[in-house]
Amino acid sequence: MINEEYIKKRGKIIPVRTPLSIEIKKSIFALIFTLLVIIVLTSIVYLLNSSQSNQKGYSIKDEQIKQDQLVEQGRELIQKIIQAQSTHNLEENSIVQQMIKPEHLIYLENL
Repeated sequence: MINEEYIKKRGKIIPVRTPLSIEIKKSIFALIFTLLVIIVLTSIVYLLNSSQSNQKGYSIKDEQIKQDQLVEQGRELIQKIIQAQSTHNLEENSIVQQMIKPEHLIYLENL
């Protein structure tokens, strides 16, 4: 029993050769298919990297906005502390007014 793909010649089984044009068509098809697969995979990898980069950029920008808000809150709190510690506010406090005033005032500056 011999398949159609083989020819029996002088007691030997010889496979039938396919024409060169068919081999060329198969090779061209394999090349095109391989190139398409490479292009599709490269596109997918590019899109994934691009979207990850955009996500990181968005989260960095969001964190910068939060940092700016916290810095602003810190400045406001420092301003409130300075205002609460000012001598004008301390002198208006009822507890301080009940204290005995010193005869000589000496102010020290931090260097």
